[in-house]
Amino acid sequence: MNVIIIYFSQTKNTEKIAYKIQNGILENGNHCRIEKIKDVDIEILKNFDIIGLGTPTFFYREPRNVEIFIKELPIMKDKHCFLFCTHGSLIGNTFFRMSEALKNKGLVVIGTFDTYASSSIQFYPTPMHTEGHPDEIEFKQAYQFGKEICGISERIRQGELNLIPEFEIISDTWWARESERLTLEVLRKISPEFKINTDKCKRCLICQESCPVGAIDVEVEPPEIQKEGCIFCWACEKLCPVGAIETNWDLMKNGAAKNLLRYIEVLKNAEEKGKFRPYIDYKKIY
Repeated sequence: MNVIIIYFSQTKNTEKIAYKIQNGILENGNHCRIEKIKDVDIEILKNFDIIGLGTPTFFYREPRNVEIFIKELPIMKDKHCFLFCTHGSLIGNTFFRMSEALKNKGLVVIGTFDTYASSSIQFYPTPMHTEGHPDEIEFKQAYQFGKEICGISERIRQGELNLIPEFEIISDTWWARESERLTLEVLRKISPEFKINTDKCKRCLICQESCPVGAIDVEVEPPEIQKEGCIFCWACEKLCPVGAIETNWDLMKNGAAKNLLRYIEVLKNAEEKGKFRPYIDYKKIY
């Protein structure tokens, strides 16, 4: 089979999983191309038997740029696809939302894979509770998922429709309510304002070229950041090699403690079920 994997990744975690899945697909003699979401030409997708789409989870759902990517896809009736994501504790409604959007484009989601991933958010402690993930076990699981996905596609095409996963939206939880509340409009109001210190900025373009939605322009005067369309991933501030992107995280830090405790509680429950392996003492975080 001819497969393409498309992924969005900022910390390399989702990228690493994408390549492990690719290795598994290749192991069984299939062809598998891999592309970053910003680089792929959607017109070529009709040439593939299966499309894989991977993303980190933002605010318990897919990031806005991934949502836009799916909306811009052409209709591909009955085309098979699979989803994978990385997250810091909760998948949320990521797979439900993506599968519904893909269904509107005629695609059939035939499988999903998710894994915990280390994260580094400026207003949370470092290291975070998922430090050390994805681990070797999760990498092997991603590889195995890749080995099996083409076979699952073939069986579905032969009539085993019971293999197609079903997704349900979850709405009556604290994180689901939080996800609905945190629209881009709300995030713009609560996110700290970023400013580019022109005395420090070297115009290296790292932030501009890394922005997933083109919301940074350091080639104009004065430089622009957090332009319309910004998804508030806050990655640019961490990426700047000279610290030219400046902001104040104090307000966000004040409100982060409650969520951090919630995340740790979720992970403790997952650990009890054998689904999560902690590599750091929770008590060192809070």
